[in-house]
Amino acid sequence: MTRYLLDTDTFSHYLRSKPNVLHAVARHVTEGLAITVVTREEQWFGWAAVIAKARHPEQVAAAYDRLSDTLNELRDWPVVGFSTAAVHRYAALKKQKLNVGANDLKIAAIAIESGAVVVTHNVRDFRRIPGVTTSEWFEAPNES
Repeated sequence: MTRYLLDTDTFSHYLRSKPNVLHAVARHVTEGLAITVVTREEQWFGWAAVIAKARHPEQVAAAYDRLSDTLNELRDWPVVGFSTAAVHRYAALKKQKLNVGANDLKIAAIAIESGAVVVTHNVRDFRRIPGVTTSEWFEAPNES
């Protein structure tokens, strides 16, 4: 059974109910869907930044409502941690200077070490990382 790890961008599309992503998640629901702890971290810090920028009471309330919705949804998703092996893999990937962001390298390291496929809309960057298998569910709903 293939395990799929949704990266932060794909998970965000899922949260926004993007049809192609929702259909793909439904098609793969029995195949071990998960997110990484990095995606949880990025979701948390993303909403914290939105809350910090909110200037009016309505904006603050709306941002906290969206954070609550996100946290409730996150409870339903298995989370793959950043194991010691993945930390070492990340360090090795970072040394290769692949011109890929740190969090994407962390997600890739977790995927490699857990034998999972990274589901990403950012295929271009993830394909620069040796050993990563990717799948893109946003653009092409009929792909695996």
